[in-house]
Amino acid sequence: MNTHARSLVLLMISTTFGLILGCEPAVDDGGGQKETGPATVAATGDPWGEMPTEVNPFYFTDFDQWVGKPLADQELARLINRPIPEALQRGRGFVMFYRSDCEHCHHLLEQWFTESVPAPTIAVLVDDTDPANAMAFPSTLVERKALPRGPDYVISTPALFAVKDGIVTGFASDPDDVASVDACIASNAQ
Repeated sequence: MNTHARSLVLLMISTTFGLILGCEPAVDDGGGQKETGPATVAATGDPWGEMPTEVNPFYFTDFDQWVGKPLADQELARLINRPIPEALQRGRGFVMFYRSDCEHCHHLLEQWFTESVPAPTIAVLVDDTDPANAMAFPSTLVERKALPRGPDYVISTPALFAVKDGIVTGFASDPDDVASVDACIASNAQ
């Protein structure tokens, strides 16, 4: 068998086994590098895949690093309880990680997300606080989700993200820095 025929046979076998195993075939990113997506994307067509069945003892993340990347690729974001709202997958949306006892979180929500919302907004509860210190949720316009209880979340809240077509376009964390929050909100404008 010549080299071309052998390459063709190997390609057919690897593609067939990749589909059977639910693996996404490697894609050339234009620079000669091959990238593969999560197996769950090929199997379900959903970039978020299935909800993880196990959690780590703690989570730490540098939120600044999320800008410009798919929200669905972030380990912490993948823990958001399902179903994932459409606004985090297509179109324009916002997601904010908050704690129920965080005054800054409530201030950010009160200032930008109580009278109206610039786009569908999801507030994700980081439920690792003392319930006795919880404050009433300040907005009826924001959809609420949560992270699983149990792990230690070594993250600062609030953490507001602008998302457009699944990609994080902006990040803000200080409700007193009006310019930063306004820039985050404007980063995914149509």
